[in-house]
Amino acid sequence: MNLNQLYYFRELAEQRQYTKAAENLFISQPTLSVSIKQLEEELNCKLFVHRGRYVVLTSYGRLFYSTVVSSLNTLDNGRKKLKQKISQDNGNIHIAGIPTAIGNLIPRLVKEYKQVADEAPHFIYHDNPSYQICEGIANGWYDIGICSYVEEFKRFTYIPFYTEQIIAIVSPENELAKVNEITPEELRGEDLITYSKKIEIGQNVTDALLASASDLKITNRMHDELAIAGQVVTNNVIGIVSNTVYLDGFDLHKIILDIPLDTRKVYLVYDPERSLSPNILDFIDFLNSQKKDIHQYDKKAFPISDKKKDNYDK
Repeated sequence: MNLNQLYYFRELAEQRQYTKAAENLFISQPTLSVSIKQLEEELNCKLFVHRGRYVVLTSYGRLFYSTVVSSLNTLDNGRKKLKQKISQDNGNIHIAGIPTAIGNLIPRLVKEYKQVADEAPHFIYHDNPSYQICEGIANGWYDIGICSYVEEFKRFTYIPFYTEQIIAIVSPENELAKVNEITPEELRGEDLITYSKKIEIGQNVTDALLASASDLKITNRMHDELAIAGQVVTNNVIGIVSNTVYLDGFDLHKIILDIPLDTRKVYLVYDPERSLSPNILDFIDFLNSQKKDIHQYDKKAFPISDKKKDNYDK
């Protein structure tokens, strides 16, 4: 019995098809069949029986499956921790962020950190949506995340890091292109497009809008600023989005929207159950110390009113 046979057995038990299991394992179907047959011969029992195009576990197979899954999970966790330890000992920090953070903010902060750190580690960047970032932290692929709160990973430590301004965007041809500030109440009767409620920003933006005007008409939802801006330009609807660099590639008019300034929160995220190196902990402390210095809006790209600015600067 070898490890490959155990991995093969688990995959076949879960996929219930030799073809699908072999495809997922990147081996040929005959190789998988031979391996399972050898495993059954060694254990002196049948692990699978055929049911049409599928195979199912026998009573012996079910008993063996629980043991195999437990053993492989323990082994995989051990490998993951070892890989993390080796990476940390080599001075690497894997930091994952939403694209708007990883594109400019994090590299700037890393540069500042290296100027003051006694021993600057090597940073490896990863850009992903928030859910994938948290999933990567859970799997040990990333050490630190910059992303939204994800309910499924609520055991993580989430430190409020910065906010992004939520604005309205319209095409230059829209009659609102002459307006510089607007309230949700003034959007009644308009076709609005914003983020999907499946992601935190979509839920938060929706709640903030409807709290001011419960009868607003949200006709479409997308997952990011690029998709929303494209719809605004093409269909002459009004977009409600975070004011990010993704909007810069579109011919749009931006309108200050009167909703709470903390509607879009971005967090510094890590797994408190993981053993983090001194370098990682030091960098987390540095990021935490920089929160007050991170601008929540781009003054040059979209100056805001003095009243709003006072609220941001507090």
